[in-house]
Amino acid sequence: MDYYQFTAEDLAADDYFRAWVCAPTSENDAFWQEFLRDFPERYYQVEEARRLIVGLKELHTQQADTITAAVIWERIEHSIDTLETNAQQFKTTRVWYRRVGSWAAAAAVVLALGYAWQRGQAISPEKQNEVATKVVPEWIEAVNSSDKMMLLQLADGSRVELETNSRLKYPRRFQEDKREVHLEGGAFFEIEKNPKRPFLVYSNGLVTRVLGTSFHIAAYQKDPDVTVAVKSGRVSVYADRRDPRQDPESKGIVLTPNQKAIFVRSEATIRKLLVETPVLLLPPSEIAQFVFEEAPAPQVFAALEKAYGVEVVFDEEVLKNCLLTINLTDENLFQKLEVICKVLDADYKLIDGQVIIYGKGC
Repeated sequence: MDYYQFTAEDLAADDYFRAWVCAPTSENDAFWQEFLRDFPERYYQVEEARRLIVGLKELHTQQADTITAAVIWERIEHSIDTLETNAQQFKTTRVWYRRVGSWAAAAAVVLALGYAWQRGQAISPEKQNEVATKVVPEWIEAVNSSDKMMLLQLADGSRVELETNSRLKYPRRFQEDKREVHLEGGAFFEIEKNPKRPFLVYSNGLVTRVLGTSFHIAAYQKDPDVTVAVKSGRVSVYADRRDPRQDPESKGIVLTPNQKAIFVRSEATIRKLLVETPVLLLPPSEIAQFVFEEAPAPQVFAALEKAYGVEVVFDEEVLKNCLLTINLTDENLFQKLEVICKVLDADYKLIDGQVIIYGKGC
């Protein structure tokens, strides 16, 4: 079977794929792991399908314990074509919005109906929309096919700048305990702060979790990597691999301003780096602090840390007697480091999003 051509919905309806998600064996696990190694660009579709199956399985456990999974799936598959025709599509000047009254919503409605049928209860047509709203949010998909940036405002007040050839799927209303969106392509996010409702972006196998900050994600289907770069606040990134034995976020990393993460999709590994051009985090009135007169090296490095939010690691005992008289107002971070190291007869390296200074002392 040519699974490469399958959409997320096709995979979720496939018996062999469902068996791997719900009851993996060494044989089917080897098959799907090899499929992902051969076709890493299909990771997003596989993850979407898996999330749908897991979500329906959880609903089955919570709401329909007297109905077998086989009966649920049979009802879903027989009802899907009819329910999908009710999904409406309409076009604005620059974006297609699609109401996902499609596969996921249809499956959730059929699941709820199946539970009612088993108990001998009837759900009236007027109640069906109410059931769908409670079970799964109504989704909107924005697709930017223009050559300009597309500005989107989400229900919580957060703003998204969606890049060309990119798409964002988001709910019309967020859930009470979390805010979730799905991205293919590139976008810059400015998220309204809400500690009680974390904001999660799912993008080609990577999860970006924030409480309120600004950051950029590049997650194009053709690219082997996903990149997250932070402008302000703190961001947690981790692979979208659910394991009931361990919190997936515990294997992720935390990013601060001027740091970025590169997620290698084929290996599901994450590296932390500095962004190509770190920006000043200080207001203009404080820039004058880069003029130093006989200042100890630790004081200069502390000023860099404060200005760029980047940790500078050095041997304070070795460099404590080194004094600097220098004006670094006009240089960028890397130029500043080069000048400082030249004066100190030292070197620096960028490791794991940090600046490491190697010097012999003065």
